[in-house]
Amino acid sequence: MEKQLKKAAKDSGEVSFWKEERGDIGVKQIAGTVAVIVIIGLVITAVQGNLTEWIDQIWTLFIDQIKKFTE
Repeated sequence: MEKQLKKAAKDSGEVSFWKEERGDIGVKQIAGTVAVIVIIGLVITAVQGNLTEWIDQIWTLFIDQIKKFTE
């Protein structure tokens, strides 16, 4: 029965929007790409707030290590 319905839908030109993926880029690939871009944007936003503190901590660490080696 299900095969007959699928065949009838196919013959009538009716195709599921989510199952149709003709061409190089489908709906699922676009949705995945958008999700990755949003996640990268969130990570960048989170890092920007702490970036100056991290640079200061790393700089202080390097300077302390240099002082230890030169003493």
